[in-house]
Amino acid sequence: MEGSRIEGLTLKDSRTVPVESEQQRTLDGDTDKFVENMKSLMDYHESQIRISVEGFNTSGDPVELYTSLQSLFKTCGKVENIEIKIDPVTNQLISPCVLVLLRGEGARERALLLDGSELRGRKLTLSPIEQHTDGMTTAARAAKYVADFQRSRSEAISVTGYDPSLPQEDLKSALRKHFASCGEITDILILDSRALVHLYGLGSVHRAVQLHGTDLGGGFKLTVQEAAREA
Repeated sequence: MEGSRIEGLTLKDSRTVPVESEQQRTLDGDTDKFVENMKSLMDYHESQIRISVEGFNTSGDPVELYTSLQSLFKTCGKVENIEIKIDPVTNQLISPCVLVLLRGEGARERALLLDGSELRGRKLTLSPIEQHTDGMTTAARAAKYVADFQRSRSEAISVTGYDPSLPQEDLKSALRKHFASCGEITDILILDSRALVHLYGLGSVHRAVQLHGTDLGGGFKLTVQEAAREA
Protein backbone atom coordinates (compact mmCIF):
# COMPACT_ATOMS: atom_id res chain seq x y z
CA MET A 1 0.00 0.00 0.00
CA GLU A 2 1.71 3.17 -1.15
CA GLY A 3 -0.59 5.37 0.87
CA SER A 4 -3.98 5.34 2.51
CA ARG A 5 -6.51 6.70 0.06
CA ILE A 6 -9.17 8.90 1.64
CA GLU A 7 -11.91 10.50 -0.42
CA GLY A 8 -10.38 13.85 -1.34
CA LEU A 9 -7.20 13.32 0.69
CA THR A 10 -4.24 10.96 0.39
CA LEU A 11 -1.88 10.38 3.29
CA LYS A 12 1.43 8.90 2.27
CA ASP A 13 3.27 6.18 4.15
CA SER A 14 6.71 5.68 2.64
CA ARG A 15 7.59 2.64 4.75
CA THR A 16 4.86 0.32 3.55
CA VAL A 17 5.48 -2.04 0.65
CA PRO A 18 3.28 -1.80 -2.48
CA VAL A 19 1.60 -5.20 -2.74
CA GLU A 20 1.03 -5.03 -6.48
CA SER A 21 4.67 -4.17 -7.16
CA GLU A 22 5.75 -7.21 -5.15
CA GLN A 23 3.41 -9.35 -7.24
CA GLN A 24 4.76 -7.92 -10.47
CA ARG A 25 8.34 -8.49 -9.41
CA THR A 26 7.64 -12.18 -8.76
CA LEU A 27 6.01 -13.06 -12.08
CA ASP A 28 9.14 -15.01 -12.93
CA GLY A 29 8.14 -17.64 -10.37
CA ASP A 30 10.30 -16.60 -7.39
CA THR A 31 7.72 -17.99 -5.00
CA ASP A 32 9.92 -18.08 -1.90
CA LYS A 33 10.76 -14.39 -2.28
CA PHE A 34 7.09 -13.59 -2.90
CA VAL A 35 6.06 -15.37 0.32
CA GLU A 36 8.86 -13.68 2.26
CA ASN A 37 7.79 -10.23 1.03
CA MET A 38 4.12 -10.87 1.84
CA LYS A 39 4.99 -12.14 5.32
CA SER A 40 7.04 -9.00 5.98
CA LEU A 41 4.14 -6.84 4.83
CA MET A 42 1.65 -8.74 6.99
CA ASP A 43 3.97 -8.58 10.01
CA TYR A 44 4.33 -4.85 9.46
CA HIS A 45 0.58 -4.22 9.37
CA GLU A 46 -0.14 -6.52 12.31
CA SER A 47 2.28 -4.54 14.47
CA GLN A 48 0.39 -1.29 13.88
CA ILE A 49 -1.66 0.16 16.73
CA ARG A 50 -5.09 1.39 15.64
CA ILE A 51 -6.89 4.01 17.68
CA SER A 52 -10.41 5.25 16.95
CA VAL A 53 -10.99 8.94 17.68
CA GLU A 54 -14.44 10.55 18.05
CA GLY A 55 -15.88 13.71 19.55
CA PHE A 56 -14.16 16.31 17.34
CA ASN A 57 -15.97 19.06 15.45
CA THR A 58 -17.24 17.36 12.28
CA SER A 59 -17.86 20.70 10.58
CA GLY A 60 -14.24 21.74 10.92
CA ASP A 61 -11.48 21.77 8.30
CA PRO A 62 -10.13 18.24 7.61
CA VAL A 63 -6.53 19.42 7.16
CA GLU A 64 -6.62 21.31 10.47
CA LEU A 65 -8.06 18.22 12.13
CA TYR A 66 -5.27 16.11 10.67
CA THR A 67 -2.49 18.41 11.86
CA SER A 68 -4.07 18.78 15.31
CA LEU A 69 -4.37 15.03 15.78
CA GLN A 70 -0.84 14.52 14.49
CA SER A 71 0.42 16.97 17.09
CA LEU A 72 -1.67 15.35 19.84
CA PHE A 73 -0.47 11.80 19.15
CA LYS A 74 3.19 12.47 18.34
CA THR A 75 4.12 11.97 22.01
CA CYS A 76 2.71 8.43 21.92
CA GLY A 77 4.98 7.00 19.23
CA LYS A 78 5.38 7.22 15.49
CA VAL A 79 2.20 8.51 13.84
CA GLU A 80 2.14 6.49 10.63
CA ASN A 81 -1.20 7.60 9.28
CA ILE A 82 -4.42 9.39 10.13
CA GLU A 83 -7.39 8.23 8.09
CA ILE A 84 -10.02 10.91 7.65
CA LYS A 85 -13.07 10.35 5.46
CA ILE A 86 -14.17 13.43 3.54
CA ASP A 87 -16.59 14.17 0.75
CA PRO A 88 -14.69 14.35 -2.58
CA VAL A 89 -16.89 17.22 -3.79
CA THR A 90 -17.29 19.43 -0.73
CA ASN A 91 -14.08 18.36 1.06
CA GLN A 92 -16.11 18.23 4.28
CA LEU A 93 -15.89 15.50 6.89
CA ILE A 94 -18.41 12.71 6.32
CA SER A 95 -17.58 10.51 9.30
CA PRO A 96 -17.56 11.29 13.02
CA CYS A 97 -14.73 8.80 13.48
CA VAL A 98 -11.03 9.07 12.58
CA LEU A 99 -8.53 6.21 12.59
CA VAL A 100 -5.04 6.92 13.89
CA LEU A 101 -2.29 4.42 13.08
CA LEU A 102 0.64 4.32 15.48
CA ARG A 103 3.80 2.31 15.93
CA GLY A 104 6.23 1.95 18.78
CA GLU A 105 6.61 0.24 22.14
CA GLY A 106 4.02 1.49 24.61
CA ALA A 107 2.26 3.59 21.93
CA ARG A 108 -1.13 1.98 22.61
CA GLU A 109 -1.00 2.66 26.35
CA ARG A 110 0.19 6.25 25.93
CA ALA A 111 -2.46 6.95 23.30
CA LEU A 112 -5.30 5.71 25.49
CA LEU A 113 -4.17 8.07 28.25
CA LEU A 114 -5.27 10.85 25.89
CA ASP A 115 -8.89 9.75 26.17
CA GLY A 116 -10.89 12.79 27.27
CA SER A 117 -8.38 15.29 25.88
CA GLU A 118 -9.82 18.47 24.45
CA LEU A 119 -9.38 19.48 20.84
CA ARG A 120 -10.65 22.94 19.91
CA GLY A 121 -13.13 22.86 22.77
CA ARG A 122 -14.38 19.34 22.11
CA LYS A 123 -13.67 16.36 24.36
CA LEU A 124 -12.24 13.39 22.45
CA THR A 125 -13.23 9.77 22.94
CA LEU A 126 -10.47 7.29 22.15
CA SER A 127 -10.75 3.52 21.88
CA PRO A 128 -8.42 0.82 20.58
CA ILE A 129 -9.39 -1.19 17.51
CA GLU A 130 -8.38 -4.80 17.83
CA GLN A 131 -7.37 -6.62 14.68
CA HIS A 132 -9.42 -9.68 13.83
CA THR A 133 -7.26 -12.74 13.26
CA ASP A 134 -7.98 -16.04 11.56
CA GLY A 135 -5.75 -18.00 13.91
CA MET A 136 -3.07 -18.44 11.23
CA THR A 137 0.52 -17.29 11.59
CA THR A 138 1.66 -14.60 9.17
CA ALA A 139 3.93 -17.18 7.54
CA ALA A 140 0.98 -19.51 6.87
CA ARG A 141 -1.25 -16.64 5.78
CA ALA A 142 1.41 -15.33 3.40
CA ALA A 143 1.94 -18.78 1.87
CA LYS A 144 -1.82 -19.17 1.36
CA TYR A 145 -2.11 -15.71 -0.18
CA VAL A 146 0.69 -16.42 -2.65
CA ALA A 147 -0.72 -19.83 -3.56
CA ASP A 148 -4.17 -18.34 -4.19
CA PHE A 149 -2.67 -15.44 -6.13
CA GLN A 150 -0.61 -17.71 -8.37
CA ARG A 151 -3.48 -20.13 -8.90
CA SER A 152 -5.83 -17.34 -9.97
CA ARG A 153 -3.30 -16.10 -12.53
CA SER A 154 -2.11 -19.43 -13.85
CA GLU A 155 -2.38 -20.51 -17.47
CA ALA A 156 -3.00 -24.09 -18.55
CA ILE A 157 -1.37 -26.37 -21.08
CA SER A 158 -3.06 -29.47 -22.45
CA VAL A 159 -0.96 -32.62 -22.42
CA THR A 160 -1.69 -35.90 -24.21
CA GLY A 161 0.41 -38.81 -25.43
CA TYR A 162 1.42 -40.17 -22.04
CA ASP A 163 0.98 -43.78 -20.92
CA PRO A 164 -2.75 -44.00 -20.13
CA SER A 165 -2.19 -47.02 -17.87
CA LEU A 166 -0.26 -44.97 -15.32
CA PRO A 167 -2.00 -44.52 -11.96
CA GLN A 168 -3.25 -40.95 -11.60
CA GLU A 169 -0.88 -39.98 -8.80
CA ASP A 170 2.12 -41.43 -10.64
CA LEU A 171 1.12 -39.51 -13.77
CA LYS A 172 0.78 -36.27 -11.80
CA SER A 173 4.21 -36.82 -10.26
CA ALA A 174 5.77 -37.49 -13.66
CA LEU A 175 4.15 -34.42 -15.23
CA ARG A 176 5.16 -32.23 -12.31
CA LYS A 177 8.78 -33.34 -12.65
CA HIS A 178 8.72 -33.01 -16.47
CA PHE A 179 7.42 -29.42 -16.47
CA ALA A 180 9.06 -28.21 -13.24
CA SER A 181 11.64 -26.12 -15.08
CA CYS A 182 8.95 -24.18 -16.98
CA GLY A 183 7.45 -22.28 -14.05
CA GLU A 184 5.48 -22.71 -10.84
CA ILE A 185 3.02 -25.58 -11.21
CA THR A 186 -0.12 -24.63 -9.31
CA ASP A 187 -2.36 -27.55 -10.26
CA ILE A 188 -2.56 -30.68 -12.41
CA LEU A 189 -5.92 -32.08 -13.49
CA ILE A 190 -6.18 -35.52 -15.04
CA LEU A 191 -9.18 -35.75 -17.35
CA ASP A 192 -10.48 -38.64 -19.45
CA SER A 193 -8.33 -38.01 -22.51
CA ARG A 194 -5.76 -35.41 -21.43
CA ALA A 195 -4.06 -33.68 -18.54
CA LEU A 196 -4.23 -29.98 -17.78
CA VAL A 197 -1.10 -28.56 -16.20
CA HIS A 198 -1.55 -25.09 -14.71
CA LEU A 199 1.56 -22.93 -14.70
CA TYR A 200 2.37 -19.57 -13.15
CA GLY A 201 5.21 -17.31 -14.18
CA LEU A 202 6.22 -15.07 -17.04
CA GLY A 203 6.90 -17.21 -20.13
CA SER A 204 6.05 -20.47 -18.34
CA VAL A 205 3.51 -21.64 -20.94
CA HIS A 206 5.90 -20.79 -23.78
CA ARG A 207 8.62 -22.88 -22.16
CA ALA A 208 6.21 -25.74 -21.55
CA VAL A 209 5.05 -25.84 -25.17
CA GLN A 210 8.70 -26.26 -26.20
CA LEU A 211 8.54 -29.69 -24.56
CA HIS A 212 6.10 -30.87 -27.24
CA GLY A 213 7.33 -34.20 -28.60
CA THR A 214 9.54 -35.01 -25.60
CA ASP A 215 9.50 -38.39 -23.90
CA LEU A 216 7.75 -38.67 -20.53
CA GLY A 217 9.17 -42.16 -20.15
CA GLY A 218 8.58 -45.54 -21.71
CA GLY A 219 8.78 -44.16 -25.23
CA PHE A 220 5.60 -42.09 -24.94
CA LYS A 221 5.94 -38.79 -26.82
CA LEU A 222 3.94 -35.92 -25.39
CA THR A 223 1.66 -33.59 -27.30
CA VAL A 224 1.74 -30.22 -25.56
CA GLN A 225 -0.27 -27.13 -26.47
CA GLU A 226 -1.81 -24.11 -24.81
CA ALA A 227 -5.21 -25.14 -23.45
CA ALA A 228 -6.78 -21.81 -24.40
CA ARG A 229 -5.88 -22.27 -28.07
CA GLU A 230 -7.44 -25.65 -28.54
CA ALA A 231 -10.14 -25.88 -31.21
